[in-house]
Amino acid sequence: RQCEKTRHSLLDHFLQALRQLPTKQDSSDAAASLIACVMALESYNIQLPRTDDDNDDSTMTNSNSALKKNEASESIRLLANAPTPMRIAVSLSLLQYAEKLMSSICSQSANSVELHSGSKLKVNISEVALLALVGPNSDEERKQLTSYSEYTGDQKRSILYLTVSLLQTVRDATSTPSAKKLVRKSQGNDVDLCLRLWQELMQTHVNALRAHSKLIANDVLEDFEKRFWVAATTATSACLENLQNILPVPHFLASVSSTLSEDSVDDYIRKKTIRLLSERVAEVNSDSPEALLFLEAVPELVSQVCVARPKITDETSLVSYRRAIVMQQGALIAIESFARSLYPPTDDSKLAKKASDAFIPALTSVTRLLGEGASSWIDSNSDDNNNSSYDVRDVECQLFSSAALCIYRLVTVLKARCIPHLPSIVTPLLAALKSINIFIGSTTDQADTTGKFLQLSILRTLSAVAETLPQFLLPYLPLIFSKNALASIVLRRGTAEGENSVRAATDEVSEVLATRTPIRQLVPALSQALGRNLSQNEEGSSWEEATSILAIMKIAVESSQRSELTPVIGKIFNGLVTSYAYELKKADNREELLSNTNKCLLALVMKLSEAQLRPLYARLREWRGDIKNDKDSSSSSHVRRSAFWNLSAELSKSLRSIFLPCLTSVISDVFDELEIAVSILCKGSKTKVGSKRRKLEESEGEDDDVDQLRPLQPLLLCLELALKADAHEGGDWTRGDDNQRYNMLLNHLGKLLLSQIPSNMDVKSDLAPSEKQSASKFQQIVQGVGTLEHGNVVGCLTSLAAAAGNEQLWKPLNFAVLEACGHKRSEVRKAGISCLLSIIETIGEEYMVLLPECLPVLSELLEDGDEEVAGMAKECVRQGEELLGESLEESLR
Repeated sequence: RQCEKTRHSLLDHFLQALRQLPTKQDSSDAAASLIACVMALESYNIQLPRTDDDNDDSTMTNSNSALKKNEASESIRLLANAPTPMRIAVSLSLLQYAEKLMSSICSQSANSVELHSGSKLKVNISEVALLALVGPNSDEERKQLTSYSEYTGDQKRSILYLTVSLLQTVRDATSTPSAKKLVRKSQGNDVDLCLRLWQELMQTHVNALRAHSKLIANDVLEDFEKRFWVAATTATSACLENLQNILPVPHFLASVSSTLSEDSVDDYIRKKTIRLLSERVAEVNSDSPEALLFLEAVPELVSQVCVARPKITDETSLVSYRRAIVMQQGALIAIESFARSLYPPTDDSKLAKKASDAFIPALTSVTRLLGEGASSWIDSNSDDNNNSSYDVRDVECQLFSSAALCIYRLVTVLKARCIPHLPSIVTPLLAALKSINIFIGSTTDQADTTGKFLQLSILRTLSAVAETLPQFLLPYLPLIFSKNALASIVLRRGTAEGENSVRAATDEVSEVLATRTPIRQLVPALSQALGRNLSQNEEGSSWEEATSILAIMKIAVESSQRSELTPVIGKIFNGLVTSYAYELKKADNREELLSNTNKCLLALVMKLSEAQLRPLYARLREWRGDIKNDKDSSSSSHVRRSAFWNLSAELSKSLRSIFLPCLTSVISDVFDELEIAVSILCKGSKTKVGSKRRKLEESEGEDDDVDQLRPLQPLLLCLELALKADAHEGGDWTRGDDNQRYNMLLNHLGKLLLSQIPSNMDVKSDLAPSEKQSASKFQQIVQGVGTLEHGNVVGCLTSLAAAAGNEQLWKPLNFAVLEACGHKRSEVRKAGISCLLSIIETIGEEYMVLLPECLPVLSELLEDGDEEVAGMAKECVRQGEELLGESLEESLR
């Protein structure tokens, strides 16, 4: 222990003596040499002596442990005792030693360690390396060691330990409070010294990253060597972070400008410099004096964006091409960071004027790059260019995404100053979006990462434009809502959860457009887009895009005032009837389109007064056409009729009794529709006889009859909902016209209770496919199996009974129901008894005055061969007994 104290004292006195040398440079060179040699000897000491029983693995473990721990050493203590100015200069020399050692480690040359310092008082790196390798041994032994690949395992560990120790010592020296204070307040020669240290650190860090990547790719590293390269890059990165945060802004920016403007500087260093610049500007306040200094660096970044890319002729030029794109991408990210941090929150300040003067040229250059990227993507997806390199397209897509996101930020801060650039922004964005959507839509790979990021970047930029300059989007609305653009179904795949969800970004753009764009501009464009998408006669993506456009129109209507909607009601009406009239073969697709159209119509109706609702409904009736005098019975007529009663059911459901005056205006149409259904469904079955031609004609006639039945189910739903609403209001509407309305409805509905439903009739239900096989169309449309929410005869009769409200009107209804209960067809009896049970459950005790008339029929049904019929009859009896409070057993005998 006494020897150790003596050694410490001698080294301290030696270091004190070196400080007395004639010049600061000589003192720092000599001190750096002393500390480097001490560290080299410490590195040599990790080569522990081994006995014969020791193996190579144990030695490897010991030295690896030393490399990992890097405990406080004599050299660190010496550097800590040096004055702060000398500490910075010594750190620079130690960093240069470390850089030369890494170069020798990566080199396979025999002369890789024969490097000279260039100073008489600064020991050569070869001497430092040999101290770490063989210690204070003879010159003869030293001459045998020249190349890192020829070192033993222990010697490799020693040289790696020395290198990483040098780097970590520099890191510790620059992170002390006194060193940070010196750097912040540096002047004159101290400034040059700090900048040299920063530049050397940049070079060392880049070299370490390159070497690590190259050696990892070649898979030639041992485990302890892998740990060394990780430690080395970590140490240099930490040094850079420390220095960039404490360098005075003018000196830091001067160094950055020098690095970016010199052609001889390596691309990796340029890239790292731009990244550090982005990180530094993120800490600057827009109202600080430093902000003006950083704004002066914007032209340097713009010049990096405008750098020319070489033409691809071979593998070498391909690498250069990719490097140029990476540089451009880094500059775009930096410009985005500058705009986010430096642009002031208010536009009326002098700083805002200076910021806009700096960023508008940047916007010009970035929009030009955006247009080139869009053209490149479109060309790469064309038939003539489908052999383009995937690697090239991938980096070009990343560059395009960065350009789009940079424009997103610039548009957000520059606002109205971007108006002259809108054509150069919106047009290429939408052209690229359409091309990307077509590409993704044509492939089975829905998780295409490149395409997803392109979509996200474009959508976010469009959202910024729509949020900032909505009133200037009128010329671009037709393109925004064109086929495969914003309304594309490709953008609505997946979920709307997560910040990187394309669907969520699409919904955001749609909502911003719908709520920010003046509705007088938006609605005509949406209506025209609906017309274009629904003008085709074949199924495809058009109807799906139409649903997206309808959703946007709905949001726009909901976010508008009634006074704003009045001038555009006609345009909205035209778009809605175009959608209502569109025929789709698949029922599910038809229902989806119809549902979205109804939602949009309902949003409009909710904004209107009752006085405006009735003319609108009359226009819809006029569009539907006349029912009774419709001689051609064309498919388009059936579609219009079905759509009309579907939208009427939706209005009846939402408006309840408010809708009854509208329904009154079409009550004759209700009777006509029911009469058509009765004429088709209640004509009885006929046996087909005659020639094949006659049978074919009859079959075609039946298909036409089924088409005419398409309006029946939505009509039944509309009636059921209207009658329920009227029953809640007392039933005056149902009993209107001296009960004629009630009698007409009962007459037709009673007949439908006995009808025969074709097996090919299209019925909307909630049944699963397997359940549809077991439930007949009669059970669905008449009895209400699976159609409680979609319209059925039993539900309509139940609501009619509830609205009637008195015994006089119930009698004929009860008679019709009992007639069905006694029918010879089992399915009719089942429908009749289910209707009776539904009426008893709905009306309750008041209906018990008619129970005596029902008992004979119930008595027969209790013994029915159909267990389901007998079960419902038994339930009717139980309900009656419960309501009357007495047993009906005697009456049923």
